[in-house]
Amino acid sequence: MTKTILLATALIAAPMFASAMPAIGDHVGNTPETATAALGDAGCTVTKFGAEDGMIEAKCDDANKAHWEVYIDPTSGDVVKIKEND
Repeated sequence: MTKTILLATALIAAPMFASAMPAIGDHVGNTPETATAALGDAGCTVTKFGAEDGMIEAKCDDANKAHWEVYIDPTSGDVVKIKEND
């Protein structure tokens, strides 16, 4: 019985781990190369970089094909805001 419950829990939780995303406060770097690599390691494939309101904006897609905007402080290289983009 315990094995069945553990297996069911693992199967339910698997998609959550597959679509891991960066979190606010994560250090990803402040250059396109370092941020792309760090965001990719966190499960967010970068499609475009830009500047918005004094921040670096990285547009990316997660494993579930959801679109995200990740805002990075250009001085520290830390993620300061994450927004789902429809």
